[in-house]
Amino acid sequence: MNNLIYFFVYFYLLLVSVIGFGFFFQRICFYGNKKFYDEKIIYTGFYGLFFLTLISLVTSLFLPHNFTHNILIHLFGISYFIFSKFKNKKEYLKIIFVISLFTISAILISKTHDDFSYYHLPFTRYLTEHKVIFGMGNLLHGYKLLSSLFFLNSTFYLPFIEYYSFHFTSLFFLIFFNFFLYKEINSKTNHDFLKYLYIFALIFFNLSFNRIAEYGTDKTGQLLIVILTIKIFQYICFEKNKINLNKIILLLPLLAFCMTLKTYFLPYILIGLIIIFFSDNFLKAFKVIFFSKSFLIFLLTLLIYLSHHFISTGCIISPISITCFGDDLDWAQSKLHYKNLSNHLELWAKAGMGPNFKVEDSHEYIKNFNWVPRWFEYYFSGKVKDQLLILILAFLITLFFFKNFKLKNSNLILDQKFLSLFGIILVIFLIWFTNHPQLRYGGYAICFLVLSIPLAILFQKFENKIFFKEKLKYLIVITVVIFNFKNFTRINSEFERNDHYKFDDFPFFAILEKEYISEKTDSGLIIFKTKGHCWNTPSPCVPSLGKLSPKTKKINKYYFFYK
Repeated sequence: MNNLIYFFVYFYLLLVSVIGFGFFFQRICFYGNKKFYDEKIIYTGFYGLFFLTLISLVTSLFLPHNFTHNILIHLFGISYFIFSKFKNKKEYLKIIFVISLFTISAILISKTHDDFSYYHLPFTRYLTEHKVIFGMGNLLHGYKLLSSLFFLNSTFYLPFIEYYSFHFTSLFFLIFFNFFLYKEINSKTNHDFLKYLYIFALIFFNLSFNRIAEYGTDKTGQLLIVILTIKIFQYICFEKNKINLNKIILLLPLLAFCMTLKTYFLPYILIGLIIIFFSDNFLKAFKVIFFSKSFLIFLLTLLIYLSHHFISTGCIISPISITCFGDDLDWAQSKLHYKNLSNHLELWAKAGMGPNFKVEDSHEYIKNFNWVPRWFEYYFSGKVKDQLLILILAFLITLFFFKNFKLKNSNLILDQKFLSLFGIILVIFLIWFTNHPQLRYGGYAICFLVLSIPLAILFQKFENKIFFKEKLKYLIVITVVIFNFKNFTRINSEFERNDHYKFDDFPFFAILEKEYISEKTDSGLIIFKTKGHCWNTPSPCVPSLGKLSPKTKKINKYYFFYK
């Protein structure tokens, strides 16, 4: 019982802290922009997660994220929320609390993500025990695949709860995602096309993303990029007046956030270029956007995040070999190494290899579309098909609630702006499909957009006043019931497990205790060695008991792993 109390007290204290940082970020970034309260409030939670991440990216350059560091940060977030005055603060917190109650069952997991023990936990623990170490990519494959989510999670390392709060952030993303959808669906000014997209998103992502253990570093950003993309459609295609650039700049920090979560969101910059193209005054749009605080924070965030890529791997964007400088650095691996790593990841994404198999001629396999037949058989027919069925279910459930299929007289919205934006969506889909066609590598988001946008055009032709006023609440109830049924069924099965993932210390997830040895290097850095995944082994951890490779040195109080 005590464990449950500690667990949920920490969960809600950290949730309040995140919200506090969200309001604080709005105050410092958009202080002169007192309009658009309803536009800013729907992003508040995401702003909080973003600002905490930015703080973490900066402070990790100089000090570890230990208890002292994190307690001070969250005391500020909680205090700012409590003592600062904001419009409708109680109403905001009330809605967030209700949504959290409807989704809280997802946080109770015994088994974490498959990569959690491999590099998610070791990477985050490294951030809690050390400031940055140059060349960490030399130790383990996972240190070459940076996500700002690890930096965000490291700020949640606190007394007693320790590492068991690292998956709170995933549920926070879902809570703020649902708050956004709730506000936008009930908005009196939103076009029906937008509302149907949000309804599809509400059903699909809550039914598909109900297992927090499967989020890893890939699903959180996809929730955020979906709502940002739909918002771009709204601002460009459905605003009554000309494009409001002051609303556009509200999105820039969150777009930067997506790109730091996973670099495969970089193609979405194309949507930003379209915004400037369709502005009535190009020079004015350029000045408003590029000279705003929001754009400065956008650039600063990407610069600091990419510097962490460079510190860990010697690449500006790992594992894109053209951005790597390891041939000229003694603490980073060569361009050829990262070219091979990129091919390895592409081969995996295209179903050319797995834990127990690999196609014979891998270089020929990934060329052109040679991989499509096997990918279709081994990936699409399983994982993609299941998700398509959930999305089709979302469409059918929405359609079922109409009952009256009376068409209304409304013009189609297929103007030049709309078609251009959808064209960019299709381009991003092709980039995804030809390079990394796995759902977790951005596929959930882009496939949802490609399929849902045409359906939303059709649905907005139906009469829907009763649907939005009376029937929407029943659709939400059905979604909540299915979400919790799936999670309670999973929790029950996890209690019945007989392996090391069973619930031995409910509500805390299982962490396999590993035996390890330590070795002190000439530079003074202690390296910990264990066999297999590092799990909760002190950092830096090497998944091998053999001779230490690479070597270490210390320059100006910073450690380096070098070849």
